[in-house]
Amino acid sequence: MTTRPGDPPAGPVPPRPGGRIADLVVPFVVGLVGTAALLGLGIATGQPNWQVYLAVLVLGAGAVALLHRRAGLSAPTVWGLLLFGLGHLAGGMVPVGTGTLYQWWLVQDVVRYDNLQHAVGFGVVGRATWEALGRRLAPVPGARAAAAWWVVVLGAGAFGALNEVVEWVLTLTLESTRVGGYDNTARDLLANLVGGVLVGGATAWEVRRGERVAGRPPGAAG
Repeated sequence: MTTRPGDPPAGPVPPRPGGRIADLVVPFVVGLVGTAALLGLGIATGQPNWQVYLAVLVLGAGAVALLHRRAGLSAPTVWGLLLFGLGHLAGGMVPVGTGTLYQWWLVQDVVRYDNLQHAVGFGVVGRATWEALGRRLAPVPGARAAAAWWVVVLGAGAFGALNEVVEWVLTLTLESTRVGGYDNTARDLLANLVGGVLVGGATAWEVRRGERVAGRPPGAAG
């Protein structure tokens, strides 16, 4: 298959040019119900700083809506970001023992809920970064999958590191944050990297598969 100067790149480019706000109605309703339920539980059980969690969710929802309107996020990414937000809220509002989900060890002294939340959540954030930038980067056919992997990994790491900066600022301004020390920061950064690598691999596979499908002659068997 040959291309001429000015032709769009062959194969799928993750973001479509702008998404409809109507695409976000169902995720918004699900998020609203989940947020109300988790905030109600947190307030009823006396969890601190629920206002901060609510502010983060509101700002995050606005950012997702703006990004989707400009770049057109895929449905899996939108739902993944929604689950990231609700998972974050649950981490601070759902009581477990003397703490909350964020302090719960899934595997004692190895993996906490917090680590899983970082890996999955910032992996999806990295994917959203690719969907927002993929069309602008527009690497040549054959290199797009590798570019997708790198952008997801770097996006997960960058936004995950920014999250650590925000947590540090919160420790300076709030009396109680339940943010851990260096061990917690190191675990979070490692989880961000693992999530970026895994979600980046899945995204690269989707891009490579889409390129193969786009390059088949009409009527060719899969």
